[in-house]
Amino acid sequence: MEMTESNPNPTTAGRRRRPQRRRSKTEISGLISDIVLVLVVVGSALAIGSVHIPSLLAVSALALGGATLEVMALRRVPWPAVVLAAFSLFSVVQAISLPAAWTQGLSPASAGVWLRCLVPFGEPALRSFPLSLDPSASVAEALKWLTYASVYVLGARTRARRGSAWLAVLLFGSVTLVSFITLVHGIADLSELYGLYAPDFTPGRWNVGPLLNSNNFAGYAILGLFAGGGLLLSGRSPVPRLALMIGVGIISAVLSLSGSRAGILCVLIGGAVAAAWHLKAKGARISARGIALGLAPLVIGIGIAIALGTENDARQLATLDVQRKTSVWLWALPMIREHALFGVGRGAFETAFPPYRGALDYDWAIVVTHAENFVIQWVAEWGVPVGACAVIVIVGYVLREWYRSSSDRLRFMMMTGLVALLFQNLADLGLEVPALAIAAVLTLAAGEGSAPPPATEDGAHRLGKLALVASVPAFGVWMAALVWSRLPVELERRELSVAYTAMAAAMSSPSELAMGSPEERALMGSTDEPLPPSKDEVGLFRTRLREAMLRHPGEAFFPLLGSLVAMRAHAGNALAWIAHALHLAPTNGAAHLVLADLMHSHRATSQAMLHLRLAAQYDRTLGQAVSTRAPAWAPSVDVLMQAIPDGPYGEGVLREACSKEQRIEQKLECFRRATLRDPKSPGLQLTLAESLLSAIQTGQAPCKDALVERCTAEAETAIRLAGRLDAKAWRPGYLLSKILLTRGDTVGAAQLLTRTCPMSPEGDDECWQEALAVAIKGGSNDTILAAANALAARSCDGMESCAKMFASLAHTLEAGGQLALASKFYIKAAEAEPSAARWLKVAELATQAHLNGVARAALERANRSFDASPSSRANVELLRERVARTANSPL
Repeated sequence: MEMTESNPNPTTAGRRRRPQRRRSKTEISGLISDIVLVLVVVGSALAIGSVHIPSLLAVSALALGGATLEVMALRRVPWPAVVLAAFSLFSVVQAISLPAAWTQGLSPASAGVWLRCLVPFGEPALRSFPLSLDPSASVAEALKWLTYASVYVLGARTRARRGSAWLAVLLFGSVTLVSFITLVHGIADLSELYGLYAPDFTPGRWNVGPLLNSNNFAGYAILGLFAGGGLLLSGRSPVPRLALMIGVGIISAVLSLSGSRAGILCVLIGGAVAAAWHLKAKGARISARGIALGLAPLVIGIGIAIALGTENDARQLATLDVQRKTSVWLWALPMIREHALFGVGRGAFETAFPPYRGALDYDWAIVVTHAENFVIQWVAEWGVPVGACAVIVIVGYVLREWYRSSSDRLRFMMMTGLVALLFQNLADLGLEVPALAIAAVLTLAAGEGSAPPPATEDGAHRLGKLALVASVPAFGVWMAALVWSRLPVELERRELSVAYTAMAAAMSSPSELAMGSPEERALMGSTDEPLPPSKDEVGLFRTRLREAMLRHPGEAFFPLLGSLVAMRAHAGNALAWIAHALHLAPTNGAAHLVLADLMHSHRATSQAMLHLRLAAQYDRTLGQAVSTRAPAWAPSVDVLMQAIPDGPYGEGVLREACSKEQRIEQKLECFRRATLRDPKSPGLQLTLAESLLSAIQTGQAPCKDALVERCTAEAETAIRLAGRLDAKAWRPGYLLSKILLTRGDTVGAAQLLTRTCPMSPEGDDECWQEALAVAIKGGSNDTILAAANALAARSCDGMESCAKMFASLAHTLEAGGQLALASKFYIKAAEAEPSAARWLKVAELATQAHLNGVARAALERANRSFDASPSSRANVELLRERVARTANSPL
């Protein structure tokens, strides 16, 4: 009774007294970790794959912080995370400075590079240095692998809380977002990512996206496609089926447009394996509707790719050229052999590889940043023991988990995607991109079958403060990367190149500045003495150069810059700098070009020619520079030939060098040598003939006076040989007409030209203009008419353009005395642009040609023209009177 009185509404009172559930610290910590994982996975991809140090530092800080929260609540750290952290630790060991004797005993090849790195400065050898040939890059790689370990911890704990499907949705959503951004950029044909970031290279139209590289995107797309396929097959997706199908369609469309052959091949192989497994799986139900629904997004995506792609995109996919990649694998073997125990240092492949790089017939100047094969990459950078261990442990674990996942559709599809990614990275290395490696680790955490790491609410068995203490070295690596890895080698190359360009501009003389950029001046050379820079400028640049060389001792670009400064500013021994650059990169064409300049300045012409030859041989982009220097330096053709490389490419360099030779006798002899070197080149034969004809026309020795006929006969022989080598070419006939003109046969030359010049509307103007001029000179009416009609048949754009073309042709005929024919084309010009002035011109010329009927009709048209004026009508009356007098009868 008291109860009823004090609380008349017991239901409401009970609801008020019910205690609200408060989230525990573990739940809050888990929620924070989940948010961190989303930010790391999606953010690492959107931040250009996190390949730049600032974005890597941001992503790794989030991952390390989230993993620390998770590990504090665990009983033990999952062993895959321990393995990944162990490889990070070894990368740190490679970057630690050791006494010189220790490093020399452990890795003699690396020690040899370190001991020579300060020789150009005239300083003694270093007393301590690390095993890595790029310690700053090794520290950055150590941070990457710590990040991967942290992502695994976050992924494994999220799987324990939310299940594998949640991780699959996260991965699939990130890949779909990246694909959609890439597709939008491609459709809009944007060259800058997000409208803000302009990459240093020029990506293809369908690769302008967060990952920028077709192979990197293909690897990312592989994981996304199989995650989406697993969600569709398993039926465990919290995302609607339609959204999944749209995402799969977008990913497949962008993958098809990317041009990655290995990526598409791995998707097809992985898809075939997954289909075979699904057909054999117990309880599998296959229906036509299910197959149609499964294939629909892929077909739609491929259809979109076909609609948006071009013939060039299809040709890129169809090419089977793999020589470049396989060559790099073979070239890397000697490097692995010389650094077998401890490698060149994780991340140091780019700067350590040049001494071992060979040459390709079609691309001698490639820049190799990675081995394009993760096995070779790891073994080369970590050494055979650790690299082989990494391959065996990581690949073996992935394959074991893939085999064990066959009972679960979602897990099996995700692990199949991971295996396909590893297979793709045997030819297209994308795992060096942090975003892709993070996605791969997340896939492993979602698809493995082992139990997730246990956690406990009480503190009895937690790692707790021990984990917090253990995280201190991890954040120490983060701080080391912040301090030492903020200037990767590609960034330092750019910055020092800009600094040198500014200093070179300050050193340039006025005539050099008129030649353009420092690069152009370096190619063309200058006869003026450069202005000396100040000692402070040179000192500051050398200080920056020294710091860069200590961070990246294997990079040849820095001593090459040092040699240029030494040559221009007379600061140090330029030969010592170049020798060091060539020791680091024997096939560096630019270094050989600089050495050639140095040899020439010391009048060592033969040595200069040798290094010009090597410069052109190792770097085809230097062909212009070599063909400019060689004829200017060589006292004879024999010496010039020493600068020409062997092979088909050398023929082009020789042709350019011959064309730039100023002495006519040397030029003719040079072209003769070129034709002997490549007797089946019609272009060389014609170039020799043109040079001979030019010497004949200008009356230069050895083609003047009594020697004219000999040069004429030689030119004719060369022309006829070119005609036999290329029967469809018109230029041999064109040049033969000049031979006939030289011998006084004007009519024969005109007739030959009308038979030879191209008859298409886009035919060569030079040939037909020559044909008309020669025909007028010869007086053959049929030939004149044929040439005039051919010139009139050319295409023109718009009334004004056509009128000008016909008027120009008519003017030429009028100047040649062909008044009647000129009137015909003046009429065409007036019909194209019917102004009073043009019809008056027709009437005037027709009067001179005694074509009175034509003149009268033209005068009538002039009076009816849209721009007729009192002045034009007065001119009409004057011309009428002339026509009347000519006809001797009144109008």
